[in-house]
Amino acid sequence: MAERNKKPRSAEKEQIPDTPSSHRYDDIEELTNPSPKWIIIVFYVTIGFSLLYAIHYFGYPGNKRDQYSEYERKVAAFEEKKSDMQSSASGAAEMSEAEILAAGGTLYTEKGCLACHGLNGEGNAIGPNLTDQFWLNGCSMEEVIKIISEGKPEKGMTPYKSMMSEQQIKHLAQYILTSMRGSNPANARAAQGGECE
Repeated sequence: MAERNKKPRSAEKEQIPDTPSSHRYDDIEELTNPSPKWIIIVFYVTIGFSLLYAIHYFGYPGNKRDQYSEYERKVAAFEEKKSDMQSSASGAAEMSEAEILAAGGTLYTEKGCLACHGLNGEGNAIGPNLTDQFWLNGCSMEEVIKIISEGKPEKGMTPYKSMMSEQQIKHLAQYILTSMRGSNPANARAAQGGECE
C-alpha cells in the first residue's frame, strides 16, 4: 500500500543540479538564502561589544583596569589599612584604664555587638548574657579575645579579627570583662555555659 501511494519524482525535479545554491535530498530542496538583516546587525553589535569590553576591562591602552592593576590597588589598600591599625595600636599603649574602657564601650556599639548581646550585655534571643558568671566559651581575657577574634560561625558569632586591630579587640574584651560582667542589668537572659571561678 505504501509503495502504491508513493509519488514518482518528476523528470524536471530530478534534473536539478546538486550545487551549493541548490541541494536536494529525499525530495527536500535546500536553497542558499541570505541571512535576515537583524541577525547580521546582532552579529556586528556583538563584535563591537566584545571589542569595547576587551578595551575597558583588559587594560588597553593602559587604563589600569586589568587584573594586575586591580591586584596592586587591593594590596596598596590593605597595606594602608594595616598601617593605620598599627598606628592605632601603638598609640593605645599610653591609654589609661578609663580610656580603654571607654574605647571598648564605643567598639561594642559601633561593631554591632549589642544586636546579639543587648545594649547592656544582658543577652537576647540571639546572643548569650555577658553580665553573669556563666560563659559558653570561657571568661578569661585570652578566651574572650579568642572568641571575638575568631568568632563562632556555626552559632552566628562573626569573627572580628579582620575588622579590628589586636589592640581594639583587647579593649573590647576588657570592657566586657570589667564593665559588663557582674553588672546585673534588667531583663538579663538566663545563665548558659559553665560557671567562671
